[in-house]
Amino acid sequence: MKDGLRVLLNEPGLIVAPGCHDALGARIAQELGFKAVYMSGNATAAVRLGKPDVGLLGLSEMVSYARGIVSAVSIPVICDADTGYGGINNVSRTVQEYEEAGVAGIHIEDQVMPKKCGAMPGVEVVSIFDAVARIRAAVKARSNKDFVIIARTDARATIDFKEALRRARAFAEAGADMVFVEGLRSRSEIEEVPRVITSVPLLFDILEKAWPWTDIPLNDLEKMGYKVVIYCLATTLIYARATKNLLSVIKERGSTSDLVEEMMDLQEYEEILGLSKMNDRNSKVLSEASEILRNLG
Repeated sequence: MKDGLRVLLNEPGLIVAPGCHDALGARIAQELGFKAVYMSGNATAAVRLGKPDVGLLGLSEMVSYARGIVSAVSIPVICDADTGYGGINNVSRTVQEYEEAGVAGIHIEDQVMPKKCGAMPGVEVVSIFDAVARIRAAVKARSNKDFVIIARTDARATIDFKEALRRARAFAEAGADMVFVEGLRSRSEIEEVPRVITSVPLLFDILEKAWPWTDIPLNDLEKMGYKVVIYCLATTLIYARATKNLLSVIKERGSTSDLVEEMMDLQEYEEILGLSKMNDRNSKVLSEASEILRNLG
C-alpha cells in the first residue's frame, strides 16, 4: 500500500492531490513533485465508459482501474469509492478491495444508489443513520491502520448546509479519518466548515467549471484550515477540450502541423513513462548475465 498519506496528514502543510484519470496523468503529477493524486469516479466513468457519472461503474471496475494507477507511481493515490457499492457488507468489501489494490485512502459518500456526480441536479442522500453506519462499517473493515477513510456528505445539495455540518460531525464521531463536505455554495460556507469541524482533517474539492466560487487560492484554503485539496476534474476537462480541438483541426485542415508546437516532445514523454530506467535495467541485467557466463568459462 502507498501508505504515505497517513504520514502526510501528520505533517504540516497542505496536501494538493490533482485529479488524474489515468496512469500517465499520475506519473506527470509525480514528476512535477505533487505528493499525492486523486482518482475521480466521474473521470473514471468518462475514460473507461465514455459515459456520465451516474453509478454505472461497479466496485471491481473501479478497483481494477485504481490498481493500474497505483502501480505507476510511488506517491499515495486517493480514490472515489462512491457509496461503498451497497450495504454494510458491501462497504466492508470495498475497503478490503481498495486496500489490497494499494490505494492509500478512499472517500465514501452518503448518496442513495445509484449515485450521481455531486454537481448534477437531483442528488439524493440516505438517512443520517444509514450514512453513519456506512462510515462505521468502513472503519471497522480496515486491516491496515494507515489506510485512510474519508467520509463525504452531499447533504448540502439535497437538504441544507446545517444538515451537511451535522453529518460531517457525526462522521468524525464514527471514526472517519477525514471529512469531505461536497457542494458548498459560497465562500462563507467554505470558511465555516473548518470552524465547525475541528476534530479531523478536512478535504476540499475544487470544481472550477461547475462551482467557480470553489476556485480559491491554495494558500487561502490552507489558512482556513483545510488539509487536502483535490482538483477533481481539471486534468480531465483540459484533456477533453485539447482532444476535441486537435481532432477538429485534423477534420477541418487535414494536418496537425499548426499544433505540433503544443505537443509534448516524444523524448520527454518517454522519459515520464520511464523508458530510460527500463533500458538501464535491461542493460544491467544483460551485462550481469554475460558476466555470470564468462565466470563459468
